[in-house]
Formats: sequence, C-alpha cells, structure tokens
Amino acid sequence: MSIALQSAGFSYPGSAPALRDISLEVPSGDFLLVTGHNGAGKSSLLRLLNGMLKPNTGCILIDGRDTKTTPVSSLAPVVSVTFQHPGDQIFASTVFDEVRFGPRQLHRPDPDRDCREALVLLGLESFSSSHPYDLSPANRKLLTIASAVASGSPYLAFDEPTVNLSQPERVKLSSMLHRLGDAGRSFIIVSHDLEFFLPIAKRILLLHAGRISFLGDRRDIQRYENLARKAGVRLPHSFRLRPHVGLPLLPD
Repeated sequence: MSIALQSAGFSYPGSAPALRDISLEVPSGDFLLVTGHNGAGKSSLLRLLNGMLKPNTGCILIDGRDTKTTPVSSLAPVVSVTFQHPGDQIFASTVFDEVRFGPRQLHRPDPDRDCREALVLLGLESFSSSHPYDLSPANRKLLTIASAVASGSPYLAFDEPTVNLSQPERVKLSSMLHRLGDAGRSFIIVSHDLEFFLPIAKRILLLHAGRISFLGDRRDIQRYENLARKAGVRLPHSFRLRPHVGLPLLPD
C-alpha cells in the first residue's frame, strides 16, 4: 500500500498554482513531515490526498486508485485527514459520538471499541459524554485526532496538530504517534513545529512556492539549512549546523 503523486499540480479558481509538479511516494509505515512557509501549499497537499481537492495536472494514486475518478468515500478507509481548525470538522453532540462516527461510516467491525481505544490513546476517555465544545481548545484538537485514529485508516494526515497544545497534550500526542507508528500506521504531518516533529519524523518534505524544495531523510535537512531558510523554515537551534563542532546528529 502506498500514496503516489505523479507530477501533481493544483490551482484554486482564479489563482496562481498552489502546487506545481509534485512527485513523491509515501510508502506504508512512513512518517513524512511536510513543512514550509505559509502559503507554500502544505494544507492544499493534504486535501488532495483524500480526494477533497482534485489535481489539475498529473495524478494522485491512493493504494493504486486515481483520486480524480475515485469517490472520497472510497478513499476514506485509506487516508484520514484532520484540519488545522477543529471547528471545521466537529459536529456531533458528544465526544463519544464524534469519535465513533468515522468507524461507523466505514463499517468497521466494532466501532464502539475503536472509539474507546482512540479516546484512551489521546487521554480523552473521561470526556466521553461531554459536548465537544465544552472541551478546552487543546482537547478539541486531540478530539479530531482521536476521530482519525478511530477510523482505522492506515494513513493519518494531520494539519498543524500541535497548535494550541500545552505540554500535557503534547505528551499525549507524542505517545500516540509512537504507539501507532510502532504498530505500522503511516503519518503525513503538516507542521511548522520542527522542535516537536524533527526527532520522530522519518522524512522531510520542504515546500517552497508550491514546489518541492527538499525531500529526503530527516537528518539530511541539516546539511541544507540555507535552503530551508530560503523556504521560510528555521531549524531548531539544537539541530542547526555548527561548523566548528561538526554536524549534530538527530536521534535514530
């Protein structure tokens, strides 16, 4: 199973191209961190992955199926996307119903169990009967992530998942990423939070003006700090090149 973009491009009506000639493959078990300056095309890329947007040029294959001709409902079992703003997707009257909706719609064998496990994984089990908007903004963010996790989709794509999270919620998110990564789930993360994600990502995709500026092993980005800066990305201090000391290594 994989996601493949083949010379994919996308433009919003009346606007310059948001993405140009994007070619990459995201194999099963990958952890791809997508970063770049605001307006580089990162969020548009996520919406292309589950068929919400269709490429104007090239094609995107999700498990071999072309997103141009495959219904969004048929792609949902493979890719689950969360948005940057929880209000764009929360709609149910209880936390439990919100998280259970995905696995029920996808006809999972035991959606209640999927829901409970996802809530425990994100530390939200005590809020099961609460209204989503009674939760703090940070927990609403975790709620949308729990909904994606419960879907069982092998690919999880999150847009800025650490925004508004305090340290306790960041710990919960980190634990979930490690546990599901060890279990074989794949991640595509759009984020400016390199301090959080660089140590755990496998690969980095750097977008600049809608094009791929860098795509490779997360440790290799250290050798291209000037390229990252040109794309509006500043590496965390602990990961920058120090010419008199040598190249600091990211953990394996």
